[in-house]
Amino acid sequence: MTADTKTPDRDTFHASRAKRYDDTIRRVIPGYDALHSMTGVMLKDAVPADGRVLVVGAGTGAELLALGQAAPGWSFTACDPAAGMLAIAEDRIKGHPVAERCGLHPCLCADLPAEETAFDAATCLLVMHFLPDDGTKLTLLKSIAARMKPGAPLILADMHETPGSPRHQLIMDAWMHWQLGNGIDPVEVEKGRRHVERDVHFVPLSRLTDLLDEAGFTAPEHFFQAFLFGGFIAWRKTED
Repeated sequence: MTADTKTPDRDTFHASRAKRYDDTIRRVIPGYDALHSMTGVMLKDAVPADGRVLVVGAGTGAELLALGQAAPGWSFTACDPAAGMLAIAEDRIKGHPVAERCGLHPCLCADLPAEETAFDAATCLLVMHFLPDDGTKLTLLKSIAARMKPGAPLILADMHETPGSPRHQLIMDAWMHWQLGNGIDPVEVEKGRRHVERDVHFVPLSRLTDLLDEAGFTAPEHFFQAFLFGGFIAWRKTED
């Protein structure tokens, strides 16, 4: 999953980097596959059997496969500004039933074709924490809300915490120790930590709640946590 920004660099996640991402993310994020399967479970009773689901930041396709298996009647519109990542997703779902009911778009959510609206649900997993809280996070959430039916659920998963707080430091250190304990090279662990410190724009849960409210969603319900990674469900408000 990659950042949905106003001016995406489509070469940032070139094909080789995308493949490396797919290989390593499961070793870095505890419960990565569980998050995807839990997303399907959370949406199961809230989305019609023939529902249309918007997948923002489709990445390399793991999310599409998980959701496609969770509900064989759902159709998907998936977008990601990183063409290299989406190309891997296309190869990954080829031959699976979900490929016949999935449209892939190498673009931002806001740039989807005008007819791609009125979704019964949306997901945005591991995307928004890459966006600064300078209006860009809010813009993304608003672009998602504008394409959803009133009352439709959104699954959002991101790194969140109060930057620089004792809790943030405690959990960050524990996450690094977890990676080392799972055999990841110390050099790669340190590189990952620098990446998080440089590229992740943390906000506390209270700020995330405010952003969702301003974008037109209800307060989020927390259903997943793995160190700094949290998963939430919120609903498109029936009235703004």
